Amino acid sequence: MTIEKDNIEMFNSTILHERDIEGASARVFDNRIYHLKIPEYKKVTMGFVEKGYEFIESAGGGRFYNIYEFSSFSDLDPEVRDWAADTDKNPNTHTDALVVKSLPHKIIANFYLKFNRPKKPTRIFNSLDLAIAWTLDQIEKNEE
Repeated sequence: MTIEKDNIEMFNSTILHERDIEGASARVFDNRIYHLKIPEYKKVTMGFVEKGYEFIESAGGGRFYNIYEFSSFSDLDPEVRDWAADTDKNPNTHTDALVVKSLPHKIIANFYLKFNRPKKPTRIFNSLDLAIAWTLDQIEKNEE
């Protein structure tokens, strides 16, 4: 599996584990960041989420600061949006950062925030570097 390494330094951490999950690049970092880059045209289903959790468990499990980077035309099942917003169903998440690069994705992400109202800190970003900076800030706040 080949995952681009050009942006690793931005995470201020080392990669503990990485895997290809149905074409998506998944990384777990030493500072508890879970970065998932979702490829074009990939529809994220609960089956896909379960494979992600299997990967996280194989990397030591626990709670993570998630960064989901969406590519063009990728999508989430409504069931996944409901699950992600519910802390009872999704207890392994400190924060969610959603990186979207298209206007349709931004509209859907804004709808998710307003309709599903996730209970954990969740933000939308138009670039990976901004999402990483916010996530690192969240990690620092939780360590205080």
